[in-house]
Amino acid sequence: MFTLLSYLNREMKGASARIVAALLVAGFSRGALLAIFNAGAAMAVARTLNWQMPTAFAGVLILYLASSYDGIHHSVRAVEIMRERVRVRLAEKLLFAHLRFLEIKGTGDLYTQLGADLQRLRDAAMTFLNGAQAAVLVVFSLAYLAWLSWPVFFATLLTGGLGAATYFWIDNDMRDRIAHARTRETALFDALADSLNGFKELKLSRARQRDHSGYVASLAREFRELWVTSETLYQLVNIVSQTFMFLLIAIVAFVLPMFSQMSGVAIFQVVAAILFMMTPLETLLSAIPAFSKARVSLASIERLEAHLDGDAAETKDAPATPLSFQTLSFRDVHFRFESAVAEEGFDVGPLDLTIRRNEILFVVGGNGAGKTTFLKLLTGLYQPVQGSIEIDGREIARSDGQSYREMFAAVFSDFHLFTRLYGLSNPDPEAVTALLTELGIAHKTHIRDGELSTVSLSTGQRKRLAYAVNRLADRQIYVFDEFAADQDPQFRAYFYTELLPRLKRDGKTIIAVTHDDRWFAVADRVLKMDYGRVAEIVEHSAGLVTS
Repeated sequence: MFTLLSYLNREMKGASARIVAALLVAGFSRGALLAIFNAGAAMAVARTLNWQMPTAFAGVLILYLASSYDGIHHSVRAVEIMRERVRVRLAEKLLFAHLRFLEIKGTGDLYTQLGADLQRLRDAAMTFLNGAQAAVLVVFSLAYLAWLSWPVFFATLLTGGLGAATYFWIDNDMRDRIAHARTRETALFDALADSLNGFKELKLSRARQRDHSGYVASLAREFRELWVTSETLYQLVNIVSQTFMFLLIAIVAFVLPMFSQMSGVAIFQVVAAILFMMTPLETLLSAIPAFSKARVSLASIERLEAHLDGDAAETKDAPATPLSFQTLSFRDVHFRFESAVAEEGFDVGPLDLTIRRNEILFVVGGNGAGKTTFLKLLTGLYQPVQGSIEIDGREIARSDGQSYREMFAAVFSDFHLFTRLYGLSNPDPEAVTALLTELGIAHKTHIRDGELSTVSLSTGQRKRLAYAVNRLADRQIYVFDEFAADQDPQFRAYFYTELLPRLKRDGKTIIAVTHDDRWFAVADRVLKMDYGRVAEIVEHSAGLVTS
């Protein structure tokens, strides 16, 4: 609990001090309303009521309303700023993580952490701030009860304590249920993502649709039942706590007069104080579920942040000026895909080769040969577990990681096309139009105000558009992963016979994964991979294209 409160206070940057102060004033002023009300009632019974009591009541009421509004207004702002700060910080740290970390983690857990978990932290923060006022009011009411009647004060402590003890007893069991519900929520997000990403495949098979729909329904049902059980038990305990308080009122109203000399006015004041205290007491008890859920979510967010801090490839302050090169060399480079089952791991390497500036290198090989992994190692998206990557004989240091990656423009087979031209400021409209025309897509899309008018194109056209965006960035090395596979025959020929040679004439280096053996003569060299290793490198006289 203290860990959660400390985290919330830290993320709100101390704003909670002003907010708590306002809510404390609201709590004290609301308690003072009870005292003024009871005093006024006693004076009314004695027919001694004067104008000072209503005036005091009105003044305290204005103070209560003003302090409550101030506290609530700043509470909402501070809590939303906290959520924004944490979400933006995590999103930024994700950009500096290793690609393999994100591939292993998956999207479902990340969506849960950046969405539902942050929402639960936000709810806990609001509950904590609202609970501050409720706590003040409970303390004030207890002190007032002690002043009215010590026996009633101790009876109230006993009943309130029993209710709180019941809550905490249930809470210990509920935390495990909440944690399990969260894992089911993550699995549900993954399954829903499959519904969108695999829509075409699901559409083609009724049996697959039924199985997938049934799986989503089972996850949703399991999540629902876990959540319903948790919420029902918490509400049951809340009802039990209310029952204790109603029994206390019954004792005060029906039993106490038989054994006490308290006047009717005093009993009325005691009952009024207990009724006045019930709502803030329920607020405090009902905060326990919010804190329990938030603690599970906080543990998840802190684990993510710790992993991102420990896994960071570099910091945002690391140099990002592109390196220049004449040769780029792999020296005994190894990479391994780890698996929970040792024999299911996959090794790539040893890789030993040198890429020369201003050459065209084709990479070929069967499925599973390690071609895409090689490209990710080449572009710095994967880090070798052994060996080194060198520029002009100098090993690339960890601190140079971003500067190294700034050399590359890549269109991977699983590329993503952004609608906004991130990182490109004010591209020349004429150059853009000429490039899109050259690629045969100027009639399909255009750039306006830093955004693409549409990315709803065929796969081949989307690849051309992705290349166009990369070409505007004007990098030294262009990487293509099966770029021509989705192109029509005419553009495929254009890609090999005109686009790649033109890039070379412009001083660019090209590495392309391809299966088009018809066009191998375009390359200066063809690198063949097999079982994660370089099996053969064939030299060509570039520019000799056979028909």
